[in-house]
Amino acid sequence: MQVLILGAGKLGRELAASLLKREDQVILLEKNKELLQLAAHIDCTKISGDMTDKEVLRSAQIETADVVCAVADSDNINIMATWVATKIFNVPRVLTRLYNPQKKSVFKALGMETISSTDFTVEAFLHALDDEETILEHRFFDGTLSYSLLEVPPELLDSKLADLQASSGQILIGLRRGNTTHLISENLRLEAGDRIILADLK
Repeated sequence: MQVLILGAGKLGRELAASLLKREDQVILLEKNKELLQLAAHIDCTKISGDMTDKEVLRSAQIETADVVCAVADSDNINIMATWVATKIFNVPRVLTRLYNPQKKSVFKALGMETISSTDFTVEAFLHALDDEETILEHRFFDGTLSYSLLEVPPELLDSKLADLQASSGQILIGLRRGNTTHLISENLRLEAGDRIILADLK
């Protein structure tokens, strides 16, 4: 898979390194030469230039890219780059980093697939959960990762969380106790009122 990464900040560099381990073809585009210097050790094609400039994007092989990841340190740059990649170059898939959750409606209205900076913290998605039926979903590569809360059955009280097994296809992450989130640990036991955090990839 050919992936064009727009932005060589910490996320862009880590994403590039991870994709290379999967043997994907990676091109890293960044205007800030200091950030590109920090990516010098990453064995991929690196291009210096404006990630919203059409000619620069052509030089970064956007026309043959399977996926574009807009991960600059600015929502405004990411939204502009995403618009160009989607509307002008018709890239099959564009993933856009979102810093400000309040802008999510803007991205959604433009048909953009966003990944929030808070999507990968347990606390962030739990704030959006009102009860055990509520599920939070986000795109995860070629699937959808969903999180849900499950009330602890009475028969499991005082059991060790680490000893529990989720249903096939689900992953047990931790539990919610009051307003606090606890990840799995050896000595954590279930109490009345606890809610188990489950993740499921579809």
